[in-house]
Amino acid sequence: MTDILLEARGVSKRFGGVIALKGIDLVQRRGEALGMIGPNGSGKTTFVNLISGHLKGNSGSICFDGQAIAGKHPYQIAQAGLTRTYQAVRVFGELTVRENIMTALVDAPHALGQHGVGELADWLRIGHRFDARAGSLTLLEQRQVELLMRLVQQPKLMMLDEPVGGLSSVEVRTMIAILAELKQRCTIFVIEHTMKVIRELADKVVVLLAGEKLAEGRPADVLADQRVIDRYLGNIDA
Repeated sequence: MTDILLEARGVSKRFGGVIALKGIDLVQRRGEALGMIGPNGSGKTTFVNLISGHLKGNSGSICFDGQAIAGKHPYQIAQAGLTRTYQAVRVFGELTVRENIMTALVDAPHALGQHGVGELADWLRIGHRFDARAGSLTLLEQRQVELLMRLVQQPKLMMLDEPVGGLSSVEVRTMIAILAELKQRCTIFVIEHTMKVIRELADKVVVLLAGEKLAEGRPADVLADQRVIDRYLGNIDA
């Protein structure tokens, strides 16, 4: 079995006359935490949408765990072991945490049993909230529930789109600690604007700018790259 888990070659996407992604090549290995950074509109979420089947690309190939997945439906890709979260947290607010978890177990071929779900809930510090309505939880708790909903499916790769978005500085520390432990449970792909997350979690970083790959490498090297500083980091609180 190859150690390459995700491989994208020449991936491109256009929206009318707008080029959102242009010939992106990317390789992620099993157990490697990959961070993707870049300004708003650079194509990061579009890339994740293509990988997860929510969009269809115009050209290029995508392989996950040795299988070609370009053009497959999101549920097929999820069943293959690739799942994702979203910038805006997605839980069913009128349902309890327990009921949210039950929805995630439907049609999941490798879903955990009750004991495994309970162990994960305790690890995520959310088990005591199982009977609470999800819409009544704090944003951090909802993000914890969302992680639990993905983890019960036992994914091989989890793609996280701005997992600390909207959290306070204290909550960011809590989420970073959770994600550091998550790395031991599955391979992670993280989109973030908060460089603390990238510095502490990522083994490799890819920088997108205007739909093209600007840089790739170890976090310390990429974040010190003068092109990245001039064209991206100089405009944010890094």
